[in-house]
Amino acid sequence: MNSQLIFRNIGRFLLLMLLQVLILNNVYLGGYINPYLYILFIAMLPTDTGKIPMIIISFCTGLCIDVSTNMLGFHTFACTLIGFMRPIWFDKIIIRDNNEAISTPSVYSGSYQMFALYLFLILFVFHLTFYLLLIFSFRDFFTILISALLSTVLTWILAIIYQTLIMHHSKNNETH
Repeated sequence: MNSQLIFRNIGRFLLLMLLQVLILNNVYLGGYINPYLYILFIAMLPTDTGKIPMIIISFCTGLCIDVSTNMLGFHTFACTLIGFMRPIWFDKIIIRDNNEAISTPSVYSGSYQMFALYLFLILFVFHLTFYLLLIFSFRDFFTILISALLSTVLTWILAIIYQTLIMHHSKNNETH
């Protein structure tokens, strides 16, 4: 991994953490929807990140959010789970449908539809796990499912907008 890629990922981490902690943690739509855009950082980690580093980075990412939001490990657990599952999904969804090498998963690398599906799966598993831990009641299963689904859709839309605006801007800067 080259130093430019490392600095780009550190910048992405800081930007997404600041967006999450300062803005998105204060967004609750209808009592059911809370977007967690910082998950995009885990989804976009370089493909050559090993399984153990992926899990450690995911754990630390969730821990940073838990510490800043005064949670009890809900983000940490959900992030660690998707960090564990991400390489499997990436291989099954993105690699299987793509012949070209991808260094960083994004809307601009490979098939847009496959990336959108990959991102939606990661976001849904994160939100479902998070809300299962947060509410922790099978009596409220449909509330958990609705919250997870609506939060996933909103986060997915924000992630696509983020990638379109931020990555398109940085892509244009690289060509100039």
